[in-house]
Amino acid sequence: MPDLPAARDAPAVTTSGNRGGPSGLQTLLVDVAAPLALFYGLHAAGVDDLTALMVGGAPPAIKTVVSIARGCRVEPVALAVFVAMTVGTVASLITGDPRELLMRNALLSLPFGVWTLASLWLRRPLTFRVTQTLFPHRADLMDELWEGDPRFRRAWRLVTVSWGGVLLLDCVLRVLMAATLPVPAVPALDTALSVVTLVAMQVPTHVFLYRSGSWHLLFGRRRAPSMKESVA
Repeated sequence: MPDLPAARDAPAVTTSGNRGGPSGLQTLLVDVAAPLALFYGLHAAGVDDLTALMVGGAPPAIKTVVSIARGCRVEPVALAVFVAMTVGTVASLITGDPRELLMRNALLSLPFGVWTLASLWLRRPLTFRVTQTLFPHRADLMDELWEGDPRFRRAWRLVTVSWGGVLLLDCVLRVLMAATLPVPAVPALDTALSVVTLVAMQVPTHVFLYRSGSWHLLFGRRRAPSMKESVA
């Protein structure tokens, strides 16, 4: 591994608290809490499952449409969710079966899983790029490690295989739940599966990076400055 002697003495880098502030809370309320509350509230009031599911899916869809109308930048994941919701709704209206709509999240897991695995043949895999986007203050350091440390590159390829496998398994489980379980049970279980999937993707990420010897540089309290920071 490249020698980075400044790692122990470099000051810790912190980020401002906006990242997990109101925008994160708004996402949680609109994309998770509101759909569940609307579905189960309408279900308790005697509304049929298909109507309750469509109304429950309205808040995140409206948020995406409003963002597009305002010319705001729409996250690719939010746009993918909107497309999956639209496709599921149309399919359910055609067939009259709410289970078509329940499978909408499987329409996300499958292409993302395939895309993640296919990115192994790109210069840098999707997982690496996603992490750079989430931690922009570490992007330069990640580029340096990628260029100079074969163990770091191997770790990210293993992470990519893990993410792709988890997403494909997630897709299979969502299809099975939507096809076999009672409709009212699926929305809550679907949300729980999303949490489990996110955790399952994080575990190999940290394990493989730790084994490569680079975890403490990226996620520890102290990290090595990038080349640009050192020159500055």
